[in-house]
Amino acid sequence: MIEKKPQNGEFTLPVRVYIEDTDAGGIVYYVNYLKFMERARTEFMRTLGYQHYVLADENFQFVVHSANVQYRQPARIDDALVV
Repeated sequence: MIEKKPQNGEFTLPVRVYIEDTDAGGIVYYVNYLKFMERARTEFMRTLGYQHYVLADENFQFVVHSANVQYRQPARIDDALVV
């Protein structure tokens, strides 16, 4: 997976929607958007030089306390997303 750092300093991660991410209608199941975000967070931490297993060995963890999600339009199977 290739992560991109645009000129403005934001981190992005390209994600392809696979059949396993969708419901019977080919639309991304709502909770999978949070999984995409978690993947992006992990890759962002890697670009900063952190690895989860090393942090866990040092008893340091990042915990998601809450999430506020607003779904604007559905992603569908084979879509190329930018997280």
